[in-house]
Amino acid sequence: MKLTLRKTTLIIVLCIFIAGALLHGCNTGSVPQKDPSEPETTLAEDPNRTEEPEEPEEIQYSPGKTTRIRVYTTFRELDDIIEKYAEEHWDFDHLVLAYTDELVYSFLDIVNIAADNLKNKTEPMDLFCVPMAYASQFTKGELSQYVCTYEELGIDVDALLDKMDIPRYIVEAGSNRDGKIVALPVLSSANVFMYRRSVAREVWGTDDPDTISEIIGGGSQSWDKLLEAAQTLKEHGYYIVPGCSDLSYLIDTGCTVSELMDENFRPDPQWEKFMDVSKQLYNDGCIKDTKAWSDDWINIIKGEGDKVFGLFTTTDYCHFLDIFNNENAYGDWAICLPPFQIRTDLYSGIMVSKHAENKELIKSLIEWIALDSSENGLQYRLANGTLFEGYNYPVISRDILKETHNSCGIIDDQNMNPIICRSLDILDALSILSVDSKEASYDFVFSIFLDETQAYIRGEKDKETAIADFIEGAREYWKKNPVVW
Repeated sequence: MKLTLRKTTLIIVLCIFIAGALLHGCNTGSVPQKDPSEPETTLAEDPNRTEEPEEPEEIQYSPGKTTRIRVYTTFRELDDIIEKYAEEHWDFDHLVLAYTDELVYSFLDIVNIAADNLKNKTEPMDLFCVPMAYASQFTKGELSQYVCTYEELGIDVDALLDKMDIPRYIVEAGSNRDGKIVALPVLSSANVFMYRRSVAREVWGTDDPDTISEIIGGGSQSWDKLLEAAQTLKEHGYYIVPGCSDLSYLIDTGCTVSELMDENFRPDPQWEKFMDVSKQLYNDGCIKDTKAWSDDWINIIKGEGDKVFGLFTTTDYCHFLDIFNNENAYGDWAICLPPFQIRTDLYSGIMVSKHAENKELIKSLIEWIALDSSENGLQYRLANGTLFEGYNYPVISRDILKETHNSCGIIDDQNMNPIICRSLDILDALSILSVDSKEASYDFVFSIFLDETQAYIRGEKDKETAIADFIEGAREYWKKNPVVW
């Protein structure tokens, strides 16, 4: 499972910047409004579209009473989404109290608080959302017994799913051990290869995304064509990507602690193949050792510095990279399907505590967020840019993706949605499911592995020494930084 936050350390560095590029800009609900009447609490520690869902029975609330919706979430836009829904559907006093990882709490704080609230009812909690790496503990692990199924809320899940065309692996990832949906996300993404059109025309005589994808082995789940393309680019004076950190987008970087601590632990075979490919490309002069998000790497995005053909990234980051506007390369970039597809989910789905105090309200809200395929549903409005001002967003409904356009300036308004749909189809065909585990899959493990891989490709360590040092370093890191629930 690939963490939607990708590598944890990278996301911590980037979260401040990314927040401005996401839904509705910066989240105004990071620190919840204080209701004077609420006691202080502590947080430990077109005609062809489908019909709209039937209107729910009107819910009556007492005059003068404020209904509080408490949200704990690392999907920082969730409270803005709820507020928008409330503005359009609720005619009673309400207060959305949202606790996010933006200012006061870290993403791990939110995970721990949500877990504590589920088990011990230490704080009122209605909705919550955690990083994808931690999702399996809430959907299939011990904590799943405290999470309300969508069916329990009174939602006709099967009927609505048929209209949405949500990938099966997303549905299964958000289902509990009994096969009941407890979590569905809103946004989708895909790994892509972002390349310079001018270089593609120089080397291969075309910049057509489908052709370039075929040249690098798009969707093949193999390194072979990518290695061939790298040699061709080298002959023309170009690196295929800046460094091995870019190649890491092609493999699943998750690893559970129980795996790591097993006395017979050995890195995933994909990881070792990644080491070998990185070493081969480095020795052959097809990549350098430029780290992602370094100054040198950013200069490549701007069309400055080293002559590089492209890089592997996600459709989410394409929007973020749009800020590096430079006349040398801006609009010269395009994206295509890469050789490998792995999950890119940033967050778990939206989940509901069994202790939630407002389930009557939450039923309709969850339907609108995750399962409403109509033009008034959240996903259609996000995909068409009609909910908040800003660019269009890719969603989990393939039906909606196929009808909408999602792009940014750096890729010259190329529509990302067809590539996202193809990615989702591949993942479905590969049966890429969630990790059926009671523990999280931690990306910090791969971060340490990447450091050792870079030492290996530079010739500072042999392969076995690098692997041994990785295992020792990751275990020591965990012992000093355990996650205890």
